[in-house]
Amino acid sequence: MNTSGRAALSIAAVALIGLTGCSATTATEESDAVTESSALFNEEAAALVPASIAEAGVLQMVTTVGMAPLNYPDEAGDLQGFNIDLMSDLGEVLGLGIEVHGASMDQIIPGIQSGRYDITASNMAITEERALVLDFVQYYFANSSLATLKGNPDQVSPDALCGMSVGVSNGSFQQTVVMPEKMEACAAAGSEPIDVQSYADQQKAVLALDSGRLQAVAGDTPILLYAASKNDRIEVGEKLTNGSILGIGMNEGSELVEPIAAAMEYLISSGAYEKTLDRYGLSDLAIETAEIKK
Repeated sequence: MNTSGRAALSIAAVALIGLTGCSATTATEESDAVTESSALFNEEAAALVPASIAEAGVLQMVTTVGMAPLNYPDEAGDLQGFNIDLMSDLGEVLGLGIEVHGASMDQIIPGIQSGRYDITASNMAITEERALVLDFVQYYFANSSLATLKGNPDQVSPDALCGMSVGVSNGSFQQTVVMPEKMEACAAAGSEPIDVQSYADQQKAVLALDSGRLQAVAGDTPILLYAASKNDRIEVGEKLTNGSILGIGMNEGSELVEPIAAAMEYLISSGAYEKTLDRYGLSDLAIETAEIKK
């Protein structure tokens, strides 16, 4: 990740362990706090930051690990990608450093509720269930698709999943919402159930597909498209959902909601948001306003 002129941040060193259900372990290293001389600093947004966070000078951010190009480890184990860069910019706007931690999706909400993390930017769809425990600031649009082996040899489609082996990541929208709905349809039709197999992250599910252990992966379209661009044995097929706007999540009632929303609005209006999307080929996923959803 090119960090020239960007916010100073501590990146978690990530050790990927296991193939199913294991979280990433993290370690952080100290870095200088972001100063008010940062190019993106906005005094009005920074004035909204709670005193306790302003005094600490750092936001504790958690994200998933294996979701290139959104968040993924480099060769040294440091997390990089769209979410890391965007949150680094957001920290600059607020005059804060960002300390990044890696975890599996199903560990993120408990970690925020316990106070271990302040925010998450982890491609988290804003659902009614999640909105009961987290407050969100919208930050980009995405949908779900199916990935298969090239040529789709098993003729997998959104309406032909019964009896198929489909990989998802733990705690993902695909695992908690999409696949249960598809399973209900199979049961109603008297068909074989879907063999849903869970992985620590979507990239591990794609590896299982590539090795022949799955017939499809249900995942976030940007992640699957990136995987297919790196592996000519994989292709992305039909959409599973029409899509939804994803959110930066904070604990319910967090005083960070207003400053995070103000910072996102500033990034959008300044053009920095669009540049970050373009860097990762995600310009089609842009939103026009960072609305708060509770």
